[in-house]
Amino acid sequence: MTKIWLADIRRWAVCLIAYCAACTSAVACVVPGTPASLIGILFEHVPPDIDAPVAIEATIYDETEVSYSGKRAITLMRARVDRVIKGSVNAKYINIFVYPNSCAHVGIGRGIVIGTLRDDPQRGIMLEAIRKADMRDWSKEFFARHVAITGAAKCEKNEFGVRECRLPGIGPESPQP
Repeated sequence: MTKIWLADIRRWAVCLIAYCAACTSAVACVVPGTPASLIGILFEHVPPDIDAPVAIEATIYDETEVSYSGKRAITLMRARVDRVIKGSVNAKYINIFVYPNSCAHVGIGRGIVIGTLRDDPQRGIMLEAIRKADMRDWSKEFFARHVAITGAAKCEKNEFGVRECRLPGIGPESPQP
């Protein structure tokens, strides 16, 4: 009887290990607190180990998912350029985009965004952001400011069921004092 019971325990243990191994990579981005779930596009400081042609300090005030060239979706963000650190950005406002995945934190916020300028026939010059900012490297003050900004955003679903977020009072369409 004991031998059968031990065999059942071993069988269940092997099944549990196999299940956990198969599912770990699938839920790595979904589980809060895992390293993959803390990656985004907003840096607190310019990263020395990432070489990109463009680096700007920006306030992202608008975020939505849109179809890109009829093929795949992108997360499109509109941002006010607060400071150009590297590259040739000659505009006060710029479109920033990333290809969405379940891991990246993108959207409303303020910080340093790095990437490559792309010329889109429909939307003009856009910045393709690099998703390598680790939120664990943020200071408490930077994190608190980010939480306050995202908390002020108004998010709703549009007529197509897509979530859109806007930070009121920022952008060329907002009334200026």
